[in-house]
Amino acid sequence: MNEFETVLNTDIVAKLDDYGLIKVEGDDAEIFLHAQFTNDLQQGVTENNSQLSAYCTPKGRILSLFRIYKTSNAFYLSMPRELVEATHKRLSMFVLMSKVSLTDESDNISQLGVSGPNSEQKLMAMIGQPPEAVDQVVTNENISIIRIPGPHQRFQIISPAKEIKSLYNKLGTFVAEVSANAWQLLDIHAGIPIIKQINVEAFVPQMVNLQAINGLSFKKGCYPGQEVVARMQYLGKLKRCMYLAHSDSETVARPGDSIFVNADEPRKTGVVVIAQPAPDGGNDLLVVVEIESADNQTIYLDENIPLAIKPLPYSLKPLS
Repeated sequence: MNEFETVLNTDIVAKLDDYGLIKVEGDDAEIFLHAQFTNDLQQGVTENNSQLSAYCTPKGRILSLFRIYKTSNAFYLSMPRELVEATHKRLSMFVLMSKVSLTDESDNISQLGVSGPNSEQKLMAMIGQPPEAVDQVVTNENISIIRIPGPHQRFQIISPAKEIKSLYNKLGTFVAEVSANAWQLLDIHAGIPIIKQINVEAFVPQMVNLQAINGLSFKKGCYPGQEVVARMQYLGKLKRCMYLAHSDSETVARPGDSIFVNADEPRKTGVVVIAQPAPDGGNDLLVVVEIESADNQTIYLDENIPLAIKPLPYSLKPLS
């Protein structure tokens, strides 16, 4: 059984070294962050609950997508490490006179992924009761455990690097160790996008289904890009959205690769968000594609590799 079969069928642990963390603290931290992001931080982020959220340009294009949680009176943004520096720099530009401090903690705090049909019981035996519902957070001393969507029970564990190393070694005696790439396959099957550098400013939030996965609020106040996002929701028509797809090609697609229609006279209709090898061969992908193309035509990777659309694990009915 290869690791891509393993991650979908049994209990696993993965080092998430490709993820980094921004710490935000200070008397004005909550107000400041609430005014910057797509989701309603003041309603959704507590010591016991995390949320997905995005940081956008004034034109509504996503700069970074992250999970945000709170512990010990500080907020933490977990995102691909390659976006931490730019996100930290841009947020810092708007602090001005606010009582807010931002720190890149990527080298001090590490992350693990744990998943599988029996992962909850194994975590309970080792570090205490994990959260019971998706998005919930449990912090035991300095170890934060966040339950996230997945085909099985799935948890993101965040703690200082020394503790994470010890926990990883202990878990490795009870569960299978897999790579961060195999872990990403679980994000693909959960329909959770990952914004990589190549796709920065490529999408507005609705194009990657944030309205359907509780990553976007239409009831909160202003934030950068809010007018564009709201106009698309209430006055416009969404022309692109994110699909789960499969390719039979053994060459793994890359974020930012183009998707086409009309094999004889190819026309670009979308891009790859993330892709990983599928357990039975080929690739599983999340792709942002024109809705009309996905609904009515065959779409292709590299102009001649057809993609099969697969059902997402959630409805695209908007969440308010």
